[in-house]
Amino acid sequence: MRANTFTLPILLTLLLAFVASGANAQAAKYGKVDLTELKLSKFEQDTSAEAVVLSDYGYTKFLFNHEIQVVTYRHTRIKILKKSGYDWANFEVPFYVNGGKKERVSNIKGITYTLENGEVVKHKFDNKGVFEEQHNENWYSKKFTMPNVKVGSVIDVEYSITSDFVYNLREWEFQTTIPTLWSEYRAEIPSYYDYKFLMQGYHPLHNRSQNSIATGTPDLVNNAYVWTMKDVPALKEERFVTTMRDYQSKIEFELQQVRYPGEAARQMTGNWDDVTSDLMTHERFGMQLNRSGFFKEELAALAAQNKTAEQLALAIYNHVKGRMKWNEKNTYLTTSSTRKAYDARTGNVADINLMLTAMLQEAALEATPVLVSTRANGRPPKGSPLVNKFNYVVAHVVIDGKEYLLDATDPLLSFGMLPVRALNGEGYLIKKKAHRWVELKPTIYSQFITTDVTLKENGDMAGQATESAGGYYALSLRKTLADEGEEKFAERLSREVGNYKLSKPVFENRDKVGEALNIKYSITANGNGQSNEVIYLNPLMGHGEKENPFKLNERLYPVDFASPQDETIITKYTIPAGYVMDEAPKNVSVSLPENGGKFMYMVQQDGNTIQVMSRININKSVFFAQEYPYLKEFYNQIIAKHAEQIVLKKSTSN
Repeated sequence: MRANTFTLPILLTLLLAFVASGANAQAAKYGKVDLTELKLSKFEQDTSAEAVVLSDYGYTKFLFNHEIQVVTYRHTRIKILKKSGYDWANFEVPFYVNGGKKERVSNIKGITYTLENGEVVKHKFDNKGVFEEQHNENWYSKKFTMPNVKVGSVIDVEYSITSDFVYNLREWEFQTTIPTLWSEYRAEIPSYYDYKFLMQGYHPLHNRSQNSIATGTPDLVNNAYVWTMKDVPALKEERFVTTMRDYQSKIEFELQQVRYPGEAARQMTGNWDDVTSDLMTHERFGMQLNRSGFFKEELAALAAQNKTAEQLALAIYNHVKGRMKWNEKNTYLTTSSTRKAYDARTGNVADINLMLTAMLQEAALEATPVLVSTRANGRPPKGSPLVNKFNYVVAHVVIDGKEYLLDATDPLLSFGMLPVRALNGEGYLIKKKAHRWVELKPTIYSQFITTDVTLKENGDMAGQATESAGGYYALSLRKTLADEGEEKFAERLSREVGNYKLSKPVFENRDKVGEALNIKYSITANGNGQSNEVIYLNPLMGHGEKENPFKLNERLYPVDFASPQDETIITKYTIPAGYVMDEAPKNVSVSLPENGGKFMYMVQQDGNTIQVMSRININKSVFFAQEYPYLKEFYNQIIAKHAEQIVLKKSTSN
């Protein structure tokens, strides 16, 4: 969901005559702007708002002429409050094309209203400014920009979409990234079509109604529905969320059954048996698993060198990962064939991971494709087999009774590790008579830092440090190293540590992606050049948590870390003779409810050696909204403890 894009509801609507007579009194009328709307200078309920949707109205109707079509009319009115809101003058209307059927965007009209010297000035949109853009083989969009937009302008836009796809109704979004004062969607659905209405989000409906309309056609009644919301707050991005689309207030439509007169009712929702069967016979999915001739020589060489199932699976995985380059396109269908992708050494996700699955199967390993919806794409619904909700595919393999999920799109991924983008709850394993949901299990995000320094009376400090990164933290560091190079990486590392000087770091296991990445460096700090009666120490040498990532008093959405986390910091100080530890942070142990996590902090002294240990464990990936207060307080205590200092004083007994 982009800030400047309105995604249309798909079965698209109606005739302007209906709008004139049937629109709700609180929905705006195209071409009739009130002076109060033009004089509005800020939105009191959300002063940060760059723009406000004053009214968003849509109406969908089925037309029965020579053929059945669905028409949707939409009228949107937006108030621009700040220069940063100018992007809301850019409109993108998506439409779908498949074979001989298509959607057509038409009747685009628009007016920009501005109040100048007390007079209302109109700037009409010129249709010559509409252009078309193709996104993939099926999806296109009409794009246009409203003219002469200024701070204070009111934008009025309307258009219609006529669709040949009578079995699809696109979602209606009541909420977007700016506040919406009024959002209304009407649909007139023939009784032939039985839809399930799926509401989502946290904002309540202002009104919902239904009534029946006689059509004059025997056996046909139109069911008229109205859904409205008012004063809908902006959907604001928050940290640790898969995608805000998962929490956006909207309605979706799922066609369950079609009942035409004189015909038996047809079930439209289908089931996973049918979906699996269709996918396994699809030319760009299951059929690609049966085409293995092009890699038989390479596979034979790998099998000759790797005798166990685990060794062979790893060798095949590394072969595909090393040969193929991902073009960063997400889909569960191949571009054309895995053979062409193999020869070209590049391809989309399906090209690469279906190829991997085919090679594992050819090697007599139990391998199966798994459909995935990426975090940015939203969680797939588990109630219905809606294959179009998935946009990714990975390989599933069973070795000695243990299950692994593999993704060969990233050379830095280790065996059995999914990229963060694919960590989105569950995926669906596509296998005849054995299809099922499988958990997309993450590995851990692991960081272990040890520092051993010697302190002098004048405050000078020198020692050695080692950072050991595992799991997703190692993946992140390896990506940064690959992008920046070691020199820039070292500069960034120095900035992060703070008031300490670091030597050039030494990297261990940089290219061994299955092992921890170790970074070693010396660390120094200068004192004031004279003997100090009191010395203050930062116990964690600048590595502690400095800011709570959770700032909201309340949170509506779950916190999704993507993976469990384990962060351990151990600092060992050798202090000068004659000094004692006068003040030190107290040892603490704080736990989250239901074993969700634990924070331990300890300071121990043994002679002239002080050791500080901080360990943060987050034991699960997702925390629900009701757990948020505990999580926020958990981090409050971590931040407070990490800010405390150790105070050394020169002993008076000497």
